Amino acid sequence: MPVSTWTPVGQWTGTVTHDGEVDEYTVTFVPDGSLSVTTKKSTGYGSWTVTGEDSLQFSLREDFNLDVTQISPNGHRAAYIQIDIDARHDDGALTGEGKAVVHGPDDVVIYATGAQTEARRVS
Repeated sequence: MPVSTWTPVGQWTGTVTHDGEVDEYTVTFVPDGSLSVTTKKSTGYGSWTVTGEDSLQFSLREDFNLDVTQISPNGHRAAYIQIDIDARHDDGALTGEGKAVVHGPDDVVIYATGAQTEARRVS
């Protein structure tokens, strides 16, 4: 089986679509398998793994900024989101889909939804 030489290492900008909304983000994939993400209303950290010649999985916890009151679609205050994505690299774009699980301030799961993402490398 051939070994992939592709890596997502670097900074990417993109969008994530969920529940009819589109949010912009910037993600940085670090060579050690860690990642960081920023949006207008949150920051997050996690990890990534190449899973094939042009595919990867990544997982992160995204905490809402303290100055943001984020209310879930079912009316509860959200504190953070756990996101798990399976993605593919094709023609310069990183596209994927997965699950976002929203947690309240007390760590209780308050909502889960599907998410689709597309990003392009910046550096």
